[in-house]
Amino acid sequence: MQNIISDLDQAHEHDPGKKRKLIGDRGDFFLNRMQGETGVNISACYQCERCTNACPVSHFMDIKPHQAIRYVQLGWREDLLKSSTIWICLSCEMCTTYCPNEVDVAEIIHHLRNMAVHSSITPKEKNLAVFHQTFLEVLRKYGRINEFRLMNAYYLKPDILHERIKNKTLKEDLLLGMTLLRKGRLKLFTPKSRAIKEIKKAYSQTRGEIV
Repeated sequence: MQNIISDLDQAHEHDPGKKRKLIGDRGDFFLNRMQGETGVNISACYQCERCTNACPVSHFMDIKPHQAIRYVQLGWREDLLKSSTIWICLSCEMCTTYCPNEVDVAEIIHHLRNMAVHSSITPKEKNLAVFHQTFLEVLRKYGRINEFRLMNAYYLKPDILHERIKNKTLKEDLLLGMTLLRKGRLKLFTPKSRAIKEIKKAYSQTRGEIV
């Protein structure tokens, strides 16, 4: 019992005022669901923290990678979907590489991000969430990513455009884009992928969850 309490305290060390939650059927259900949908043996994690130590952006996260895995084990779904961690993750897979038990931490975070997209929960990192969704939209439409199309679609999103105008950074962004175009670092247009039909089919089958 003492070990369980210790784990609960560690999982909430970033928010010491938060009350402990009990482990129950709900936790087992979420854990089993995540393991079934990702194929990752999440139960193999024993909290060695190597994933967190290897992560280049863990100091920006409100829930560290090893804590995120513990949250899944305990069934704390809403805490994870409301976190900034799932949006800050770079998907560099350093966490997965350094895991001694071969727990694919990056896949778990990626899956949680997709769950958040299709939930009613307001993302903590709104701009990153919008960028994520815009990326998928461009990929679905063209079958590949063109930086000019991607950033154009992103900046034309109402919330993003309003924020850029309010912060007076829109002009700076436009000047940067013009400089990149002039130096040939950006291409205005690229042809659609030859596999566009297959990509759209995969997108449709996964509800937009690109894996």
